Amino acid sequence: MPLEAEIYRGSRQSTLYKKLQHFLDSDEYDRTSIVERSKVKLPAASSKQKDEDDEMSSSSFSPLAAKTAFWYRGAEKLLKQELETIAAYANANGKIDAESLSKDSLELLQLYMDQQQTWQEVCLVIERDEKRGSAKTLTVNRPMAFKLSESMGRLVLNGAYGMQKNGKDTQDFVKFLSAFESACGVYVGGPDNMEEPATMIHGISDLPGAQEISPGTGIYKGGLEAAMDGVLEGKYKPLDFRFFIGHTSYTGGELDRAVARGSYQPVATCRSLILKQCLRLPKPLWHEVLEFCGGELREISKLEFMKREDLQ
Repeated sequence: MPLEAEIYRGSRQSTLYKKLQHFLDSDEYDRTSIVERSKVKLPAASSKQKDEDDEMSSSSFSPLAAKTAFWYRGAEKLLKQELETIAAYANANGKIDAESLSKDSLELLQLYMDQQQTWQEVCLVIERDEKRGSAKTLTVNRPMAFKLSESMGRLVLNGAYGMQKNGKDTQDFVKFLSAFESACGVYVGGPDNMEEPATMIHGISDLPGAQEISPGTGIYKGGLEAAMDGVLEGKYKPLDFRFFIGHTSYTGGELDRAVARGSYQPVATCRSLILKQCLRLPKPLWHEVLEFCGGELREISKLEFMKREDLQ
């Protein structure tokens, strides 16, 4: 989630949240242009979405839109002020001595750096153990390649250090390239275990060797051998499958804490959004997911969209 939302929707006990509330209540915060600045129309992904956008446009002054714009713009201004204060500590070389910063400034700087690394990530939870507090996610909107070179094919199939040890390994590699060389959706799934073979995700329920990531989701992982055969036989298309290099691992309740502090927003979204390839989308997937959720999340998406000069 955006840093503005993380501050407002996270822990009510955090110093940044308290600062934001104080700022919103102060005379320093100019409220006069909030609603007017917040009017924006996202490009519709479908005629249905266009109708919904038109409907929302006709109610630009809705209480929810006004409330969201109110706190979002306030958080935006507060962040700018706080970051300018931190930047003032930089020396002639542009470096900041961490020891010169207060505890609150260090907290904000860490949040800002973390947010830059995870900007508008859409993550799929593929494993979760509530008792142990562990989880594994795949970032589904960080495309890496849509065609395979030999080196990329080896990375996806065998991992960074995997080697073809015998004739069977060589046959599997040739078969994999034959099936996916011309079209293959490869993504950066996360920073952990990127040296391992890629994880394959798809929506084919009867694919031999596949396992549903969670009952009822209709999203599956595994079954590469059958996938290769199916593509070569013309039963499936190469882009029916998505390959993820790496993942993000959480232990000791880390993911739950990230959700509690507002870094991530858990949502139950439709499988078609998760399974689609992020290739020439009319609307970035992060925005599409938040639009699908509606309510405050939809309003946050609109406000974030206004920052995207490349999409205007």
